[in-house]
Amino acid sequence: MAEKSENTKKTSSVEPTIQEPEYTVEELAAASEKVFGKKVMPECVLAAFRVAGITKATKTQAAKIVKDFMTKEVK
Repeated sequence: MAEKSENTKKTSSVEPTIQEPEYTVEELAAASEKVFGKKVMPECVLAAFRVAGITKATKTQAAKIVKDFMTKEVK
């Protein structure tokens, strides 16, 4: 029976996730060329976040917000 209890022990398969730091809109706008490329001006970052209604985001989230804003069709 001791064998059975050893085999049924659950191993911890949960790996710690690394969380990205969040940045404010102002920080992302100030570093817009480095973060989003030379074609993205700080004003575009500010406008994208204002439209999205967000004040803080990770780089990954910010890239999606800015990309969606920049590729949005103008009617």
